[in-house]
Amino acid sequence: MVKDHTKNIRLSIANKAAEIIMEEGITDYQYAKKKAVRYLDLDTVDLLPSNDEIDKALLDYRLIFKAELDIELVKTIKTEALRIMKFFASFNPYFVTQLSEGLLPKYPIIQINLFSDNMKEVEYILLNNNIPFETKDFNISEKRTKKQSLKKIPLILIERGNVPVELKIFEPHDQKRNKKNLMDMRGLDLKQLSNFDPNSLLSNS
Repeated sequence: MVKDHTKNIRLSIANKAAEIIMEEGITDYQYAKKKAVRYLDLDTVDLLPSNDEIDKALLDYRLIFKAELDIELVKTIKTEALRIMKFFASFNPYFVTQLSEGLLPKYPIIQINLFSDNMKEVEYILLNNNIPFETKDFNISEKRTKKQSLKKIPLILIERGNVPVELKIFEPHDQKRNKKNLMDMRGLDLKQLSNFDPNSLLSNS
């Protein structure tokens, strides 16, 4: 009975977090989980669902609400993401997305992870290509042994065109770690995104 109750709480949080992600354009799973807990008026964060549970809830959300994909917008996102990633091909760019599952938030953001220990090199490429940008820090939760700690990641925001772009600058060794230990490390590399066909989503809608 206790096990079923725990499962139901996790499911409720996952479903609400999925709704928040899709409707409010939030991209940080951990933040969406905690916001879901507040929305549901729960008094615990000990039963937060995993990222995989959030992914499943997102897919269920799309099926239940029959969210319609804007294929032209998906094509625009692909084109812009590829353009930015090609600028940073030497930094192992990684497009953080769930487009391959047919998931497109109401307020999409093109998120690209780069791997470099020299922030100036990244900024130089942007300046050299006359791309206006802003910089700030972004904190993610990183598990070290049995403890959680915050890792500060430089973030570059590019706002031009229809979809804003966020570049997160990770250290080169971060790419070798278990991706589930660092938030938002999943997605498509340059080759995978190049091969991604937005029209293939029409048959899955």
